[in-house]
Amino acid sequence: MKRVFYLVVLLALAAALYVFAYPRPMGNTHASAEPATAGKGRAGSDLAVAVVTAAARQQTLPIATRAIGYIEPVATVVLRSRADGIVVQQNVTEGQLVKAGDVLFKLDDQAAQATIAKDQAQIAKDQANADVAKASLQREQDLVQKGVDPQSSLDAAVAASKAAAATVVVDQAELRADQVTLTYMTITAPIAGRVGTVNTSVGNVVHAADTSTGGLLTITAMDPVRVSFTVAESDLDSFRTALAGNKQLPVDVLAADDKTPRATGTLSFIDSSVDTASGTVVIKADIGNAAGKLWPGQYVTAITRLGSYDNVTTVPLQAVQQSSSGPYVYAVGAGEKVKRQPVTLGATVGETAIIDTGLKPGDHVVIEGQLRLNNGSTVKETLQAAAPAGGAATSADGKTDSAAGIS
Repeated sequence: MKRVFYLVVLLALAAALYVFAYPRPMGNTHASAEPATAGKGRAGSDLAVAVVTAAARQQTLPIATRAIGYIEPVATVVLRSRADGIVVQQNVTEGQLVKAGDVLFKLDDQAAQATIAKDQAQIAKDQANADVAKASLQREQDLVQKGVDPQSSLDAAVAASKAAAATVVVDQAELRADQVTLTYMTITAPIAGRVGTVNTSVGNVVHAADTSTGGLLTITAMDPVRVSFTVAESDLDSFRTALAGNKQLPVDVLAADDKTPRATGTLSFIDSSVDTASGTVVIKADIGNAAGKLWPGQYVTAITRLGSYDNVTTVPLQAVQQSSSGPYVYAVGAGEKVKRQPVTLGATVGETAIIDTGLKPGDHVVIEGQLRLNNGSTVKETLQAAAPAGGAATSADGKTDSAAGIS
């Protein structure tokens, strides 16, 4: 019996220990959490979303294409000697700007001068012989008329006179040839431009047969120059149409890091064929370079202005969103609520979108914060100041915006 009593007491102690060590949870946790969630949802529905907006504008935007090209000279001359001789005078240095006709080198011309003197003496001698032959002919004509000499004597006198006259003509031709050779002893600039590396100096012997790559020196024309670039075959019709309608199609040239055009020229050449390997067409424009801002061989950006989009409605490109049903924007309406507004997108010019339908100038569209919006959301907008429209665009009121619009 004692054992039974002790067992009952032990079980009672174990039960009491379990109750105190593991008490039952009080209340319904699910029921208490649900009101809190419901309260947060209500609070969230009343919160306005902060967004940045921009106003749609009416503008005239340029139609322009941008291409990478390079500057090439209109003319480059490798200067070579046209006669053998020793350089006795040098009037040019590397990098010098020269004009057409400037004397660059003089060669030793003593031999040429002596040859000319010899030619002149030979002409005097042969002219004297020709005069004697002519006088003999006149005497022979008189004797034949009087019947003193036979006709054969007259024929011989005529032949001798003609031969003497022809000899004088040959001498004169030799003199002119040697005079031309003498001019080769003075080497002048055939074109205006900048001198490259000078490959000779006083004391050196130059040869007419020299075929070296650099010759005596190279002259590169610096003004005007030409910009050469390629455009896609798909743009060929646009260039041809624009060139046909505007004889002075402008091309702006920008070097690396330029914000404004370094020079502006006119389109002058469209290649007669399309490169089948790349599907591109070579375009060239003549550029005035009086200030020397462009350098032959320099890589540049060529912007060709083909026309303009006149009086179109524009918004920043970042305002336009895409969906399966087409492009749309969030337009801010009455009560600071946004509407998902479908639009028809015309073209893009830089960071500016042209809207054909769906908006009118003055409408506010969201450009930052679209991901937090739904149709009908309440917003707190911050209107962004009007920025340049991504191009040398002229607004409807006639004011000009900076930067170039590129499609």
